Amino acid sequence: MDTTPARVWLLTTVCAVAIAGLFGSAALTLGQARDGLDVLGRDGPQAEATTELYLALADMDARVADMLLMGTAHDLGSGREEVQKQYEASRTQAGKALLQVASLIEGDYVEKCKDVEECNVRAVLAGMGAYEEWAAEALLLNDEAQAPPGRVDREALETYLRATRLMHTELLPKAFNLGLDSSASVRANHEERQEAVTIGLLWVGAAGAVTVAALVGLQMYLRARFRRRFNASLTAATAGAVLLTAGVVLALVTSNGHQHDAKEEGLDAAMSLSRAGAITTDMQVYESRYLVDPANADNYQQVYLGWAQQVLSRPANNLEAYYEAVDEVAASYPDLPGPDRPDPDDPDPGTLGYLGRSAQEALLPGQGDALAEVLGSYNDLQGEDRALRSAAGSGDLAGALDIRMRVAHIEDGTFRTYETALDELIGLHMDAFEEGIERGDAVLAPWTWTLPVGTLLLLVLVVLGVRPRLAEYR
Repeated sequence: MDTTPARVWLLTTVCAVAIAGLFGSAALTLGQARDGLDVLGRDGPQAEATTELYLALADMDARVADMLLMGTAHDLGSGREEVQKQYEASRTQAGKALLQVASLIEGDYVEKCKDVEECNVRAVLAGMGAYEEWAAEALLLNDEAQAPPGRVDREALETYLRATRLMHTELLPKAFNLGLDSSASVRANHEERQEAVTIGLLWVGAAGAVTVAALVGLQMYLRARFRRRFNASLTAATAGAVLLTAGVVLALVTSNGHQHDAKEEGLDAAMSLSRAGAITTDMQVYESRYLVDPANADNYQQVYLGWAQQVLSRPANNLEAYYEAVDEVAASYPDLPGPDRPDPDDPDPGTLGYLGRSAQEALLPGQGDALAEVLGSYNDLQGEDRALRSAAGSGDLAGALDIRMRVAHIEDGTFRTYETALDELIGLHMDAFEEGIERGDAVLAPWTWTLPVGTLLLLVLVVLGVRPRLAEYR
């Protein structure tokens, strides 16, 4: 190692190893970034779809209640046949959503379940069968009794109450938890991969710094030993190492940013709005149950208010106050009543809930009108609910039933209008999610060939830089 060629060979080897280290760390971190995008792009929509399980189950129960309310008047609203078709469609949707949930959970679904999520999947699957049997029996009993519209047969009502009790004490809570578990799983995977990429960035930066230092050291030695001021190849290699390191770091940071935006502004916002849709669907069940089971109407009314406060929350102790508060939100938008942030000295916490301040803050440019449509249609929905309860309270059962059928009409009902507006806003957020994933992929894609080509070029430049000097000792 005391000879000049030996020292040159040693320094050249150090440079080659450093370049290889830069390639290895960059390739590994770029691969982790791609994996993160792939996993989020695959599991994100599946997790978002799991909220459809809750929605589909709630819609099934609402359709059964509406069919019971129709009694012998099968032509009310959309008609008994169309409502039955919608029930079947929701049942199919629930089955598909269960498969989506199962695909996000590892384990064997045939043997004994291994964790809470698997047990919930199995319980919902089994419970759906029991619910369908009781619902079918309740409809059959009501038909056999020739129950008039709005007057459900006593035996049919008891059977339906067993079914809807199963739905609301077992199936819907488990379905909601499965959606939360799926969301948490995606969030954990996302954070884990983002952390791995962040650590990888440090390794890439360190490897790049070592590579540049090694190349500069080799140049300085050659300059001192061979009395040459300039080595074009090694200078180019040094600049190339800087550019390669900076390019990889920039690509990783940019891709991570797109991935973060895709999840936060796209997926998370869409899932929050989907939960609003699922809960509002469940509210329709309690509106129907309010008419189906008058003996427990007060309880159903309170539950309805509780769910409504989760969708859009304003200070209100009763439904009348809530109707007024929701109307104020729709009228003042884009300004929302109350403070932007909760203030311990202010009794008004602000406009909260899935459609409140958080939904407005998640809006992307051009989405403001879509949220306005959602809030307006939600306000219309509460206006119809107000009219329904007023009619029922005054003894006008036929009028209340007409309002309920108008709300639940499959094609142009008030609830359908709300669903359409909400689905449009959810679609905009999912478009942003997909765009973020695509942009992240687009940033990383060129490095599939740029990294190996760049690494090979650096090695070639190092060889070209030292070869003439070593040739002097032949």
